[in-house]
Amino acid sequence: MQQDTGSNSASEKDDLRKYALAHSGRESEALQFIVKATSEELEYDDMLSGPQVGGLLRLLIQTGGFSKILEVGMFTGYATLSIAEVLPDDGSVTCLEMNTLYASVAARGFAKAGLGHKITVIMGNARETVQTINGTYDLIFIDADKQYYPEYYKCVKPLLRKGGIIVADNVFWYGGVLTLESRKSKAIDEFNALVAEDLEMESVMLDIRDGLLIARKK
Repeated sequence: MQQDTGSNSASEKDDLRKYALAHSGRESEALQFIVKATSEELEYDDMLSGPQVGGLLRLLIQTGGFSKILEVGMFTGYATLSIAEVLPDDGSVTCLEMNTLYASVAARGFAKAGLGHKITVIMGNARETVQTINGTYDLIFIDADKQYYPEYYKCVKPLLRKGGIIVADNVFWYGGVLTLESRKSKAIDEFNALVAEDLEMESVMLDIRDGLLIARKK
C-alpha cells in the first residue's frame, strides 16, 4: 500500500484539525448556543472542550453504559451538556465550578436543552469542593485549574468505580510539558506521570486538541 508523504507543516496540521472537526458529529442547538454565548460574552472561548472532546466523552459514556459522572471544572458547560445529552433518564452529572459568570452562561445553555434536571453544579473552589464529594462515579472529567491536577487526581481516584474512566483535558498545556517553564506545565507533567505510573490504572494519551488523557481503573 502506497502512503502519501506529507510535509507535516503547521498549516497542514491546522488543515487536518479543521478536517477532523468538520467530520466530528453535529452540535445540538443548545451546544451551538453555548459556543456563541461564550464567544460573544467571554475572552476565553478557546477553553471550550469542543466537538472532539465532547464527542469522545459521549461515546465513552454510551459505550460503557455510564450514568453517574463527575466533572471537575465546568467552564461554560459545553462538555457538561455534551454529557447530559446522552445520559439515561436517571443519569446525572455533578460539576464543580467557581466562576459565576461561566456558570451563568452554562445555566442558559442547560435551560435551552431542557436537561437541567440531570445536572448539579456545585459552586466554589474545586480544590475545596472536590474534597466534599461522596459516592462512586463511572466517569470523571478533569478540566479545572491546571496547577492542581495532581491534587484533583488524588481526590477523585477513590471515587472512581472499578472499570470506570478518568478523562483529563489539556495534558500537553500547549507544549509546556516539554519545557516545564511554568507552574502549570510542571503540575500537568507531574499529573501525567502519576497516572502513567499508577499500577491500578490503564491509560493512553491522545494528541487531540491540547492533549487528552484517558485512564481506566482496573
